Amino acid sequence: MLRKLLAAALLLVLVLPLLYSALTLFSISGWLPRPSFYRELAGQEKLYAVLLAEARANQDRAWDMGKWVPPPGLEGPPAEALAKALARTVSPEYLRQQAVQALEAFFDSEPLALDLRPLKRELGAGSRRPFADALAQALPPCRTGQDPLHPQSGLPACRPSGMSVQRAAELAFSALPAALRRMPDSYVLQLEPEIALWLGPLSAARLGWASVILGLLAAASWIGAAFLWGRNRAEVTAFLGWSLLPPALLTLAAGLAVRFAFLGHWLLPLRSWFLPGKTWASPELGLALADALRVPLEAVSRGFLIAGAVSLGLALGLIAWWRTIRHES
Repeated sequence: MLRKLLAAALLLVLVLPLLYSALTLFSISGWLPRPSFYRELAGQEKLYAVLLAEARANQDRAWDMGKWVPPPGLEGPPAEALAKALARTVSPEYLRQQAVQALEAFFDSEPLALDLRPLKRELGAGSRRPFADALAQALPPCRTGQDPLHPQSGLPACRPSGMSVQRAAELAFSALPAALRRMPDSYVLQLEPEIALWLGPLSAARLGWASVILGLLAAASWIGAAFLWGRNRAEVTAFLGWSLLPPALLTLAAGLAVRFAFLGHWLLPLRSWFLPGKTWASPELGLALADALRVPLEAVSRGFLIAGAVSLGLALGLIAWWRTIRHES
């Protein structure tokens, strides 16, 4: 009796978590380190078009820019005001190209950098006036004693109380050519060290070794608990089959949920229930995200479905074997 209690405690505390973790790791190891998975996700030009439309429609809201630092040549305006002005001028194709190039450079162990030459050409030509107007509208009021013009770029950094938006736009329009001449052709992106460590070129090898090690630990604890539980072959086989069944079903359910639930457009009307208030974007952005995520999430669900189906088949096979052994006995 004591052996069975110990085996049951070991099953709940160690075996089931290890089995489900190992199945999850095997499920994601097929797509997580693969560049084509992210290239498929980043190559959706329609998504960038909807994102830009969403950004342009929310110019009056506060934007969280995080640690983003504007490139040289565009110093002066706050990062939020500059981002709102750039959202008025950049094209969806430019954003798509830069995202795909950054992904390819990342997986090739090259420095991540944005190509600013198309942006400089666009700002120096047809988008010069829209950029200046959008920047002037997004400028914050000047603080006491603050210089409204940046000494290096000449762009307005704020708008004094007596300056109109039109005047600030003219100042930005006049200073933009000189600022663009100071702007470099590329802008190096700073990657967080933790992300670079785990998603670098060796991530596939790391993930493979982690899957093998976790799988061995799960198998050892699973088999050890089975021999601790059972006194004969029938009891050991029954423990192996029935204990593998819950993590196999959970893994299979995760794959089915990703395949059918998260990709369904019918979830969009429920956004107000999941995210009340104004934390959710427009329905158009939700539809674009659903379409963009459709193909990548099929790869995610495929990994869970394969791992769940294989483990479920093994569990059912062990249960059938146990029934055969019990019948023979």
